[in-house]
Amino acid sequence: MLALRRSRVPALRKQMGIIFQDFRLIPTMTVYENIAFAMHVTNIGKKDIKERVNYMLELVHLEDKAKVYPEFLSGGEQQMLAMGRALMSNPKLLMLDEPSMGLAPILIEQIFQIIEDLHKAGTTILLVEQNAQMALSIATRGYVLETGKITMEGKASDLLHDEKVRKAYLGA
Repeated sequence: MLALRRSRVPALRKQMGIIFQDFRLIPTMTVYENIAFAMHVTNIGKKDIKERVNYMLELVHLEDKAKVYPEFLSGGEQQMLAMGRALMSNPKLLMLDEPSMGLAPILIEQIFQIIEDLHKAGTTILLVEQNAQMALSIATRGYVLETGKITMEGKASDLLHDEKVRKAYLGA
């Protein structure tokens, strides 16, 4: 168990981005406002916020949907919005819960490309994902969970080529 002094929790929160499986978007705010809302945890000026929001909208391919409310977005667009919001504070650690669930293959590829690019740029990624092929193909390390217990762990490339993993999770 991790014990933290209360004064350190806000500082850590600013360094983490979390994308939940259910997105947790604010339905009464537009796409732009949902992304900008994430900046309330920082001490950044309004001009810088606007520039950062516009950059995020472009990064997640939602620049033409800035004035739209989340309920009018597809599932993939909602996932991209959640990702843009989580990335606003430039987190050191990004945690994602099932980012590909229910999405079209083209959106899955876009999301995993963003994840891979963020990792290459130095962001630590904690990814919980059932699409083992995609996850292991971009991961450094992997853990196989079965009914909540870690049953295998190691280099992602080793797990990707492990016969037991291939048969159980990769359909090979």
